[in-house]
Amino acid sequence: MSFLEKFKNKKIAIGIGIFVIISLGVGIFIYNKNKLNNDQMGKTENYIETYTIADNEKIFINGVIVPTISQDFNPSSEGEISKLNVTNGKIVKEGDLLFTTKNQSILDEIDGLKSQVSELKKSSTNNDPIIIAEINKLSAQISSLDKKAYLNTYAPFAGKVYLNEQSESMGEASSFMTLESTEFYMKGQSSEQDLPNLQIDDPVDVLVFSNNKKLTGRISFISDRPSTTLNDMNTGGQGNLSYYDINIAFDNQEGLVNGFHVQASIEVRDSLAKIPKSAILKNEKEAYIFEDLNGILKKQVIEIASENEDFAVVKSGLDKNDVIIRYPSQDMKEGDPVNTENIPLTEEGTKKTISKDKKDMTKASEERVGQ
Repeated sequence: MSFLEKFKNKKIAIGIGIFVIISLGVGIFIYNKNKLNNDQMGKTENYIETYTIADNEKIFINGVIVPTISQDFNPSSEGEISKLNVTNGKIVKEGDLLFTTKNQSILDEIDGLKSQVSELKKSSTNNDPIIIAEINKLSAQISSLDKKAYLNTYAPFAGKVYLNEQSESMGEASSFMTLESTEFYMKGQSSEQDLPNLQIDDPVDVLVFSNNKKLTGRISFISDRPSTTLNDMNTGGQGNLSYYDINIAFDNQEGLVNGFHVQASIEVRDSLAKIPKSAILKNEKEAYIFEDLNGILKKQVIEIASENEDFAVVKSGLDKNDVIIRYPSQDMKEGDPVNTENIPLTEEGTKKTISKDKKDMTKASEERVGQ
């Protein structure tokens, strides 16, 4: 055999060896991958998905903190301030004198009448009854006008006084003085969509945007007349929404600041629970679900209000934050334990739990009974 033939045969043998090694490596890799997938599939088959009932629906109302009572004061067009009895920021009681105005035209008229009386007195030397009668008539007019010449304004309620001074940037003040109560409430608005779910005395949680302070209160007033009608942007301009004034009384007045913007949240009472239709089992008598009650299966009969292909609205039998089995089986029994592992949520309101071997489940159940 020539040297060239020996070299070719050696090259072929090396190639065959490399091919065999690569084939073995690929085979081992595929085997291990399939085994891993099968193991994972076996574990996945043991997963039990649960679904947590969401909290009751909440209605959110934006608004502002305002005084319970507020009143502006202005002198009449024919009057002017003659005496100011309060200072800016003063706290007053109901009935306190705020200011006094005078009517200059009436004062001028009084001066004219007094001059006439003086002239008549000079001309009446013999106590002429006609002149005396005229003097008495003019004196009565003077007495009546005296009561109108000066007008006192008193505080109609207790509160804090604000003197509204004119500024160059703001222009003329709308009122000379404002009296505001030192008690506050929240003034907001609710759309016609949310209005039917609101009632007087409904409890309310309030968030103050500026300092994240949390307050509590109750609905004190619901208007039955719309205050505004705005285009509903969510419907692409195809419809309008009316908005109604809502007043909320605070449980505590501490720390309230006039003008702070707030948001109220009201939990809708008796709102229905919405669950996956797959969670419902039925027999001839009833519809029911299985709850995960601290790791133990609990059968719960429910009343269905409505349902479609994916979800059902439950009228009774469930509470918010209840954890139910999303895909129950007919062989599940009340009292069977379910071991919950720390597995991340797979979707909103849903997580997966792993059911153990029946023997381990029975043992866990006996341990709970023993405790």
